Amino acid sequence: MADVTADTGALSDRYHFLLRRLHSLSGIIPVGVFICIHLTVNASILAGPRAFQFAVDQIHNINNLGILKTVEVVFILIPIAFHAIVGIIIWLTSQPNVTRYRYGGNIRYTLQRWTGILAILFILLHLRHIHWIIPGGAEFDPHDAATSTVRAMVGAWAGIMYTIGVLCAVFHLANGVWTFLITWGVTIGPAAQRRSGYVCAIIGIILGLFGIGSLITLKTMDASAISPAAVEQGHTTALYHRADLPT
Repeated sequence: MADVTADTGALSDRYHFLLRRLHSLSGIIPVGVFICIHLTVNASILAGPRAFQFAVDQIHNINNLGILKTVEVVFILIPIAFHAIVGIIIWLTSQPNVTRYRYGGNIRYTLQRWTGILAILFILLHLRHIHWIIPGGAEFDPHDAATSTVRAMVGAWAGIMYTIGVLCAVFHLANGVWTFLITWGVTIGPAAQRRSGYVCAIIGIILGLFGIGSLITLKTMDASAISPAAVEQGHTTALYHRADLPT
């Protein structure tokens, strides 16, 4: 009977280890890759509505094959849901171990968890606000990307929500990459971990600038001055003027 109990415990430990590894891996591939692509596509608005429309078209061309929604659900939404649910379970069932880390480690440990929770809430709000997946949302029109996005971003609440959400998601990803490299034995020793920390910080700063830069640009565009026809024809010199949108 003792042997059975021991075997059951060992099996449980193996599944727990596997689940944590899958959780760690899913945070990089595909979730982390998707965040990088999504923020990069959004950052194309910095080059103007035409560049933004072109970037959006490259993504939505998949819809010509009739598989865009399938790809979004299978390779984006399900992995994000898995990462979020398992992350919450691990957090709630793990023993607190912040005392094992130095002061900086304590801050990263705490921020990683709270930014994860806030990122989950942000994603749900983002889906409700922009995406087709939740009924009543879907304010984004891929055929009129700049105008529909600018109109969706009207209001002070949108600026606040997206600023907090983007920064939380970026920090969670950048710090997650750093811990991923340690967990998977890529960076061994303080020197290697310190160097990877600098690289991850730079990646986080770049992604953060992409996200906030895109947000500021969208919040200061005048949707009424953007002409979809001009965007298609490539007349980018007078596509829009910046103006203070109503909040």
